[in-house]
Amino acid sequence: AGMSYCKQFGKDKVYFVTKEDHATPSTIELPAPEQPEGVITKDGNINWSCPCLGGMATGPCGVDFRDAFSCFQYSKADPKGSDCYDAFTKMRDCFQKYPTVYNKSGGDDDDDDGLGGALSEVDGSDPLANAPEAAAEDAVPANTGTLVAKQ
Repeated sequence: AGMSYCKQFGKDKVYFVTKEDHATPSTIELPAPEQPEGVITKDGNINWSCPCLGGMATGPCGVDFRDAFSCFQYSKADPKGSDCYDAFTKMRDCFQKYPTVYNKSGGDDDDDDGLGGALSEVDGSDPLANAPEAAAEDAVPANTGTLVAKQ
């Protein structure tokens, strides 16, 4: 019968094996698969290097993004994150100063309603932008347990 052998093609190794080689069980032991860490680590911390953040934790607004994301992640408010309005507003304002960095979408480059559009109305009008005091007047008092904006 033939013999098994290995040939190298660039970075690849190709093994040619015989029927006899397949008759004996493999002795190779593979390491246990390692689960890649997501945005929240096993111990509950934020993994700032997670590719799922799309680089938002770095760049000119990285600090504002991390502040807002941390505030939301560790928020004890009900609803969660409702105590993070200022942090998210600061982050959004920063994003709007750097549209070429943060205004990315999966589509064409001329599509200009990516992240900026997601954080404010597409037409640019933010009903709370010029009237922070109106936000408090238009809401049900927080001591009721929920914060509901008037329609």
